[in-house]
Amino acid sequence: VRRLLLAKRHCNSIALVVPPTTSIILPIDPPAPSVRAFSNMSSQNSNQTRRTGAAANPLLPTMIVFDLDDCLWSPEMHELSSKPSIPVRGVLNPHMPSDQAVEGIVGLSNRNGETVTLYDGARRALYELTCQQQQQYAGIIIAVASTSLEPSYSYACLNGIEILPGQTMRDLIQYDQIGRTGKLTSRKTTHFQELHQESGIAYDEMLFFDDCNWGDHVGDIAKEFGVTGQRTPHGLQWSEFQQGLETYKQIALDDMEMVQKMVR
Repeated sequence: VRRLLLAKRHCNSIALVVPPTTSIILPIDPPAPSVRAFSNMSSQNSNQTRRTGAAANPLLPTMIVFDLDDCLWSPEMHELSSKPSIPVRGVLNPHMPSDQAVEGIVGLSNRNGETVTLYDGARRALYELTCQQQQQYAGIIIAVASTSLEPSYSYACLNGIEILPGQTMRDLIQYDQIGRTGKLTSRKTTHFQELHQESGIAYDEMLFFDDCNWGDHVGDIAKEFGVTGQRTPHGLQWSEFQQGLETYKQIALDDMEMVQKMVR
């Protein structure tokens, strides 16, 4: 309901008359849309992004935002003694049958032999989001929000680790907010403000994955902006990725049902 009322400035309105004389103004165009659809009905002066591809499906997020350290990969950047730069090769899709295996750069090492690699569930999630055969995810925007103490190390890993042959993490990510300097702080509300401002995507069209081991970023972002989130305390597991999508779907269905009841 809160999202619906906040979104009214982007919509046309009609008056629903409630006996005996009270009129309630509710946004509606077209009849009985989802709350998430309301947030995309923008005025001419709004820079709100409209849904495309998978994002046209209100049961899928328009943007998925990932934390990096201890969510997508391990170890954390501040645990490394130097910047990783040495490619480590291996199987990019270990979840697939062996006869379909493809090789590429699965990690980066530094001169002391410390190696950064993705969690299995994280690699599978990024592979599924990227693989052209997975049309149900086509159009979902990938972003990262990290309070990394070593942003240059983070960017080195993004630029070096592959998801598909010749396609690095950096190639998949459309928006990134990494670090805790300038506009960014140790609180990820600042990262999400920047992601929202840069992309124009509504907060309730985002899905956030974070390990939350150093603070409940998922709870903080949900409370501040209403972003749906999934905690990944042991690194992103495939089951947690699926659970995050399912949670988003259920919230979207609840929104739709609520709007339909209100406009009947």
